[in-house]
Amino acid sequence: MKYEKIYQELKKKYTDEEIAESMLIPADLTKEEKENAQTEMMEFRMKQLKETTQEDRILSDVMRLRFFIEDYLKEEHFSFEKTFGKYLEEYIRIIRKTRKEIATDLSIHYTKLSRIVNDKEEPNIELCYRLEKHSGNLIKTKTWWKLIVKKQAFVISEDKATRLTEQNKVKNPIRA
Repeated sequence: MKYEKIYQELKKKYTDEEIAESMLIPADLTKEEKENAQTEMMEFRMKQLKETTQEDRILSDVMRLRFFIEDYLKEEHFSFEKTFGKYLEEYIRIIRKTRKEIATDLSIHYTKLSRIVNDKEEPNIELCYRLEKHSGNLIKTKTWWKLIVKKQAFVISEDKATRLTEQNKVKNPIRA
């Protein structure tokens, strides 16, 4: 057994108590024991799922959404499939409310919310503050705001025509 060899090497340097406290040594299970363990784990997970409340499911889904947003923000590229509006739409779906209910909760006009969700209008920082509070502080203002900034950075990098038009209006630029 390879684990026995590892144990003997560790025993030369550490006491049994130190090894036990610092290591997780997997058990050598037979195929039947592995299947039984897997079945027990599945039964336990199903029991836990049945006992989970609606509120717990919503909170875990909001956390999952936060992790998806954070992972996307770490990526270099911008995607029109992962905009502020798309993530807001997913947030609304997760908390199982209508857009009208969310608009009321956030003290924003329904049509403005709809325009933001559909990427027809850019959100402001105030909406990000409200979303942080509404999400129970699970998704921070800074995270929502970074979605807006990521899109703006992409638009700036791609809008060569406006850049050229505006630069042509400059007189007496500094020579570098």
